[in-house]
Amino acid sequence: MHVHLGTPAFSRYTAASLLATGVSQLVLVAVYAVGEQDAVVATLAAFAAGAVPHFVLVRWWAWGQRGVPKLTGQLTGYLVTTAIGGAITVALTGLADWAVAPLIDDRVLRAVVLNATYVVSGLPVFLAKYAVFDRVFGGQAEYDSTNSTRVLAANPVAPGTTSS
Repeated sequence: MHVHLGTPAFSRYTAASLLATGVSQLVLVAVYAVGEQDAVVATLAAFAAGAVPHFVLVRWWAWGQRGVPKLTGQLTGYLVTTAIGGAITVALTGLADWAVAPLIDDRVLRAVVLNATYVVSGLPVFLAKYAVFDRVFGGQAEYDSTNSTRVLAANPVAPGTTSS
């Protein structure tokens, strides 16, 4: 699978991901440090809060998709891909909380550690998610239609003959 990193879709996907991560970070701190929920609950809430605007931005802004016909398949592909990444994030954040809880009493400081874990755990899947989303949201068709190695002749002529 070829990943097209130098495209407007990738730049917009990156911006959408940064915005969603920011929303997630705020929710994680609020639910964990202020709401005093456990790390798994806080991470799930953070993940859900970031996933909603991320889907909207990725579909409508990054890849310019509109309308309902492809929405079900795109939503399914997005949810499956995002759920896999989310499961990794929730597991690693829960593990980090378990590891630092005996070492750090201050809940706000532990929230900082959880935020760092949340961000770092998302980095390895960032490009993989982009590659999947590029397929899910139809970005591949854009590249196929502009591929300069594929030329379609309007009026093909057999070898050794002339068109006049």
